[in-house]
Amino acid sequence: MRKYKEKFSRLRGISLHRSLSLSVTALAILALGAAVSLVVLTTYLHRVTVDLEAGLHSVRLAEEMRIDLLTYVPTRDSGIRTSLEQDLRGKLSQARQYVGTPEEDRALADASQFIEAYFSKTRKAPAAEASSVLEGSFSAINRFVDVNVQQAETSLRESERWDDLGDKIGLGVGGALVFGVTVILIWLRLFAFGPVFEIRDAIKAFATGSRRARAPEHGPEELRSIAAQFNDMADALARQHENQLAFIAAVAHDLRNPLNALTASADILSFQETIPPDKLPDLMSVIKRQIHRLDRLVGDLLDGSRIEAGHLELRIEKCDGRTIAKDAFDLFSSTSREHQFTLNLPDSPVAICCDPLRIEQVLNNLISNAVKYSPRGGKIELTLEQSEDHEVLFQVTDQGLGIPEAELPYIFEPFRRIQVSKEEIPGVGLGLSVAQRIVQAHGGRIRAQSKVGKGTIFRVHLPISPKFTDQALSHSRTA
Repeated sequence: MRKYKEKFSRLRGISLHRSLSLSVTALAILALGAAVSLVVLTTYLHRVTVDLEAGLHSVRLAEEMRIDLLTYVPTRDSGIRTSLEQDLRGKLSQARQYVGTPEEDRALADASQFIEAYFSKTRKAPAAEASSVLEGSFSAINRFVDVNVQQAETSLRESERWDDLGDKIGLGVGGALVFGVTVILIWLRLFAFGPVFEIRDAIKAFATGSRRARAPEHGPEELRSIAAQFNDMADALARQHENQLAFIAAVAHDLRNPLNALTASADILSFQETIPPDKLPDLMSVIKRQIHRLDRLVGDLLDGSRIEAGHLELRIEKCDGRTIAKDAFDLFSSTSREHQFTLNLPDSPVAICCDPLRIEQVLNNLISNAVKYSPRGGKIELTLEQSEDHEVLFQVTDQGLGIPEAELPYIFEPFRRIQVSKEEIPGVGLGLSVAQRIVQAHGGRIRAQSKVGKGTIFRVHLPISPKFTDQALSHSRTA
C-alpha cells in the first residue's frame, strides 16, 4: 500500500509542463494512429471498389459477347458476320483491361481461343459441325463470368471485414481519446487547478490581513515553486512587519529616556529658584547630551528614509583621509574614561575622493557602537591604511561583547540588533544599515569580523579615484 501511495505522490509532484507535454504527445499519437488507420482503410476500400467495378465491366462485356455470338450463329450475311467478329474481338480486348488475376486471365484466354476457333470453323464447315466449338465458347465465357463473380464476392467479404475492423479501430481510438481527455481534465482539476485555487485563496487571505496565511506546497513542480515563493514573500513581509513593530517600540523607548532626562532637568530649572553654581555645568551637560542623543536618533531615521527612497546626496570632493579619521576620533576620545582610545594614522597624506561628512558619519557610527557594545570599557582603536590595490582602509576595533556568528550576516539589515543587546543597549538598529549604504554609494564595501566575548572589527574599504587631481571635485550624486 505504501508503494502505491509513493507512486501516487510522485505523480502529483510531476512537472506541469512535462505532464501536459506527455498528454499532448499521447493524444497526438492516438490521433496519428487513427489517421493512418483511416488512410489504410480508405486505400483498401478504394481497391475493393476498383475490383468490383472491373468485375462489373467484365461481366457486362461477357454478356455482350454472348449476345453477339447468339446473333452471329443464324446470320449468313458475310458483312454482318465480319462486323460481329470485329465487335467480339474488341470486347475481348476491352475485357483484358479489367483482368486482375491469373485465373481470370486464363478464363479470358480460353474464351478468346474458342471464339476464334468458332469463327474459323464456321468459314470452312457447316454450322452443325461448329456447334461443339460454339458450346465451348459459351462455357469459356461462363467460366470468365464465374471467376469475376467469385472475385467480387471475395472482395465484398474482405470489405465487410475491413469495415468491421475500421469500426472497431474508430470506436477504440475514439474511446481512448475520450478517456485520455477525461483523465487529463480530472488530473488538471485535482492536481493543477486545485493547487492554483489554494494559492489564490492564500493570496486573498493574506491580502485581507491574515498574516499567517500560507499556500500549500504540493501539486505540479511549477505550482509548488510559486507557492514556495509566495510563502517566502509572506514570511519576509511578516518579518518586516515584526521589525517595524519592534522599531516603533525601540524608537518610543529611546525617545522616552532622553525626554525623561530633559523633563527632569526642566523641572529642576523651573522649581528651584537658585541652582548652586557647581551643579549648573552638570545639568547643562545632561541636557546637551540628551539633545545630542535625540538629534542623532532623528538623523538616523531621516537618513534611513532617504536611503530607502534613493535620495541620499553625496558631495564628493578631494580630501585627506587622515583628517576624516582624526575628526571622528576627537569626537569620542574624551567622552568615556572607561575606554582607551587609540588612533593609528600614516605619516603621509591619504588622498581620497569622497563625501567627508558622510564618511565621518560612518566612522562616528562604528566608534559609537564600539563604545556602546563595550560596557565594561576596554581598548577602542581606529586605524587608517592605504593598500596597494588603490583602496583606503578604515578599521575600528573594540574589545566588547562581540557578535554571535549566526547573526553576523544580518547585522547590516535595517532595524536589526543582536539579541544580547536589545534590552541593555539603546538603539533602533539603523546605524549599520545607513553606514553600509553610504559606503556602497562610494563604491566601497564594509565588512565585520567578531567573536563573542572577544570584540569586533569593522573594516571600511573605499576606492581611490583613478583620475585624482588637485582641483577639488564638488558635485552631488544620488545613491
